[in-house]
Amino acid sequence: MFLTLYFPLAASLSVQDLPDGFINKVREGNVQAAGAQAARWSDLARNGAGAAAGSPGLLQLHADMQMTLGICDEAEEQYRRAQKAIRSPRQAIRAASCRNAGWQALFRHRLATALSCFARLIDEPDVEVSRQLEARLAITGTLHELGRSRDATDALDELAAATAEHGSDSWRDIVATLRFDVAVQRELRGAAQLNDHVYWQSGLGGQGLRSVGAVGAVGTASDEADLHEVGALSVRTPLLCERIGYLRQLRALASGERGAMDRITAHLNWAQQHGLGDYLRTTRLEVVLAALACDAPQLAESLLEPLHRTDHAASTGHRQLEYLYCVAKTHQALGRSREGMVFFGRYALIATQCLRDDSQVLTSYSGRAARQAPQLDDVAARLPARYRRAYRYLQENLDRRDLSVREVAAEVGVTERALQSAFKHSLGLSPSELIRRLRMERIRADLLDDSFSGDRTVLLTANKWGVQNRSTLVSGYRKQFHEVPSETLER
Repeated sequence: MFLTLYFPLAASLSVQDLPDGFINKVREGNVQAAGAQAARWSDLARNGAGAAAGSPGLLQLHADMQMTLGICDEAEEQYRRAQKAIRSPRQAIRAASCRNAGWQALFRHRLATALSCFARLIDEPDVEVSRQLEARLAITGTLHELGRSRDATDALDELAAATAEHGSDSWRDIVATLRFDVAVQRELRGAAQLNDHVYWQSGLGGQGLRSVGAVGAVGTASDEADLHEVGALSVRTPLLCERIGYLRQLRALASGERGAMDRITAHLNWAQQHGLGDYLRTTRLEVVLAALACDAPQLAESLLEPLHRTDHAASTGHRQLEYLYCVAKTHQALGRSREGMVFFGRYALIATQCLRDDSQVLTSYSGRAARQAPQLDDVAARLPARYRRAYRYLQENLDRRDLSVREVAAEVGVTERALQSAFKHSLGLSPSELIRRLRMERIRADLLDDSFSGDRTVLLTANKWGVQNRSTLVSGYRKQFHEVPSETLER
């Protein structure tokens, strides 16, 4: 994932009062050293030595560094420790839960879940500005990975506006680099030689590019990349400068300058030496696309070779999409049509699966300002695995007015106290509060449904979801949506 390089810096900027030297390690790109320092904080906290080392922010940073370095399973447990250490109001637990589950989903290429988590984080009341910026960064990257080029640009504009108002110089460096990065990604995948990369072409087609400083102006993808390259040259953060230098060489290679490979190879070696395995894989595939764009299939084949050992066996999901296209296109360009068709077939199947799987959450995201959709996959992602069955049972029985926490606990074979504790630590909500929240969302979705009939009263709709009392409905609805049901119907 190309956001891997941005993540440790954005995460560090969200934590106040960092110990000496940590942010400088991250800014310099020495993530392994930063990870080692964060691991020492975790060890101190585990041994009960040093209250500062046991702060939720520092424990979370340890998990962030583990995610960056590809230690995902251990990071999941560390995130849980960080959330349990939070002693502030439950809103902080909810925000941390959304944020941590979102990044884990994004690193695991579960893009629909990631988008749900970060959209929910944006909508949480009283979220810190630094967390808002981080969530908008993640939404931009997720929309890009989903092939939603224009939506990603809009999300980046929102991040830039928020950064201009509240961000630091480091955040301004992030925005300038990301603008150039996204523009280069669009330019590369819009190359004429890659016009059969249908997943990306479907997101790029028919979308005019907006030139900076000219309202309504339209330019080419190359024009946009040129404009944002100028802005990126003012960046001073060494980690981001490393990315910018690579992106400039990537553009050069795509345009036919084979000499750019020396600098690109140096960047790939840099990523490997710093333990950035996921970033290395993504970057290697970007270079393969550039090689194919400049009609260098032999170079593309040599770049793909290290990936075959880890990628050839897997066959589903967003993680495989770009890899399968690159392999198929390389075989085709080298005259191996039969092999190429086999991989193109797998690529087409997975592209279709991804589009089907993502369509619901993208519709929900696009309309989230107008309505609160009932899509809650992110809630399950934030719960420990053993309690996800409790969440499913709870969803399936929302329409029952007699549904109780005791019943849910008995259904999954845990004590009521254990269920309460797991939900509060993971979601910042008790099971009862989650039930109320889910019911209000279902009621709202029904009221906003175009098929809603005036013959059905609001109270009958509430009864359908287990809410029998009018005052309970109105007070709960107003608390959650800042309006009463009748105001929703008037829209």
